[in-house]
Amino acid sequence: MRFKNSSERYGLISIVLHWSVALLTIGLFVLGLWMVDLGYYDDWYYQAPWWHKGLGFIVLLLVLIRWLWRPFAGKPAAISTTPVWQNLAAKTVHQLMNLAIIVLAVTGYLIVTAKGQPLGIFDWFNIPALTQLTVSTSDLVSKLHLWSAYFIIALASIHALAALKHHFINKDATLRRMLNL
Repeated sequence: MRFKNSSERYGLISIVLHWSVALLTIGLFVLGLWMVDLGYYDDWYYQAPWWHKGLGFIVLLLVLIRWLWRPFAGKPAAISTTPVWQNLAAKTVHQLMNLAIIVLAVTGYLIVTAKGQPLGIFDWFNIPALTQLTVSTSDLVSKLHLWSAYFIIALASIHALAALKHHFINKDATLRRMLNL
């Protein structure tokens, strides 16, 4: 398997970055929904946010690495049977998902640092707080974080359904080239 993309398919690095971001984002969504209902005396009350913050930071890094990798890796050619509007829609959805991940990372950082405390990443290092937020601003940022998470899951669902449609109905290589089959 090639590391870089070819004109027909994605290479190993692009595939690993894509699926890592996808799976971690879904996991973070589920973890985030679960952890907000934990009580103070639950065993995971402190562990769940510790994992959520650390993995969220890793997803941000992976997205940034994908952006840096893309110009060097090249891009497979568009599948000739796919209408132009679908290629444009796919590109738009990808960009919106990346933007939503950035919004999630920024709002997550602001939520954690709202009281002026740093954001700890897996006990490896701290990212200092740049500001403190008022309660009303903190509530707004929390809602933006939640709705951005729902937005990205909705987009990812549309993205997955489109890939499955290409695979099972169109019977083209759209999905196979991201799985490298």
